Amino acid sequence: MSILSLLDEKWIPVVHFDGHLSKIQPSQLVDETISDLAYFRPDFQGAAYQFLIGLLQTTLSPEDNSEWREYWNNGFSSQQLIEAFEQVRSAMQFGATKPSFMQDFAALDGNKVPISGLLVEAPGENALKRNTDHFIKRDFVKAICPHCAVMALFTLQTNAPSGGQGHRVSLRGGGPITTLIMPQLNIQTPLWRKLWLNVIPLDEEEKPQQFDALVFPWLAPTKTSEPPKNLSLFPEQANYCQAFWGMPRRIELDFHQTEQGQCDICGEDSTQLITQYQTKNYGIQYQHWQHPLTPYRTDKKTGEQLAIKGQPGGLIYRDWLGMVSANDDTQSARVVTTHLDRNFKDKQHYHLWCFGYDFDNMKARCWYEHTFPVYRDLADPNSDLKEIIAQALALSKDTLPILRKAMTAINKQSTAIDMAFWKETELPFYQFVKQLISQKDNPSGRQPLLADWTKTLLHYITQIYDKAAFDDPNQPFKYIKDNKTNQEVCIQINAREKLLSDFNKLTYFKKIKNSK
Repeated sequence: MSILSLLDEKWIPVVHFDGHLSKIQPSQLVDETISDLAYFRPDFQGAAYQFLIGLLQTTLSPEDNSEWREYWNNGFSSQQLIEAFEQVRSAMQFGATKPSFMQDFAALDGNKVPISGLLVEAPGENALKRNTDHFIKRDFVKAICPHCAVMALFTLQTNAPSGGQGHRVSLRGGGPITTLIMPQLNIQTPLWRKLWLNVIPLDEEEKPQQFDALVFPWLAPTKTSEPPKNLSLFPEQANYCQAFWGMPRRIELDFHQTEQGQCDICGEDSTQLITQYQTKNYGIQYQHWQHPLTPYRTDKKTGEQLAIKGQPGGLIYRDWLGMVSANDDTQSARVVTTHLDRNFKDKQHYHLWCFGYDFDNMKARCWYEHTFPVYRDLADPNSDLKEIIAQALALSKDTLPILRKAMTAINKQSTAIDMAFWKETELPFYQFVKQLISQKDNPSGRQPLLADWTKTLLHYITQIYDKAAFDDPNQPFKYIKDNKTNQEVCIQINAREKLLSDFNKLTYFKKIKNSK
């Protein structure tokens, strides 16, 4: 296969405002008619955003918010992007000649693996050997075009879960949540602005001084992590921008045995379909890195900052405050903090696009996406809005277990209760937040809103319980003997009374009630 330049090739699929699709090279991002990226796979879409943000961040980092705003207001010329991207040309070559994008600098002598192994949802090597690929079958992708191979490779390196002995996880750990600032949905915004929203100012130490292996690890022999030393790569040993270009997996695509036909991912014809690759364990082991597009939580035992990962059920408003602000336990992504510090003069409302995989060790269980509102008022250090919202969230978290307990008492418990609780109380919660912000300068107007939130939650759980306990005419009341009174009591009514009693005993309910 000939060398493919990721700067010169038109390989990135985009959609224009008039609906037509095309492929562009990175310098064509200046085209104001481009609305969005157009990958069919959501994980490729999210990864492509990170690739382009990383390219802009690495080559065009603004010095401060003032310089950032100049670009935001005036845009880029195609020539500006061409000159900026030219600095990283050697790192953006893809093909059989080394160095090659996101692949090991050395020639590998590892096992040959079907190309489908690049896709994070593909069954692993052990599953194939043991014939346990029950849900996601082997051979669903046999050959992919070079354009899709680039993005599959970047997606894997960016999200890499544990992959067996010595196969390292991504720089942020396996399955990190990525959070991107996005513009108002009902306003036409060109793609370049969506990307630039997520580029942050870097100081002189953080900006690359040279575009070498300290930024792009595939430009030099891999800093491997074999035992017994198990060497790690720490942030002070590389450039800050390597956060975008982490390469934990040692991979070498086979560019020599290619095929002709249709790509199994995008469906386009190609004369150079890639069918296999080699991999070797003990690649780069990243430690203590913090990615600017990911929120972190503090490990209470070690104090270490850990990237927030995808969880079963996806993201819900329970997670929202930690995604858009900082508290004792969580820290929003640096890009969010930077956005809130920019003091935009426009009246647009921005939101947070959150996405990532939920992994169970090596197995991808689900891909999740969610959007959260972003309110600048929460960045005010002199405001108590965050503390009040935190109380409301704490009450929500404490309320769910008592609903579960009541439903268990009448044999109506199910995993759907948890999901329904968070989904169905989400809109009222954000209405509460908006009302709270409208009263930010009125201390006496905020506490009644918090009291109203307690009523919203109580109304919700009693409504859900009553429907389950009393709405079915074919389900008769059940009775048990109360050992204290030696009288029979109705299970459904008793559980309802206990539900109300437990809610009134909640710590945060009493705190809110007593603060009136």
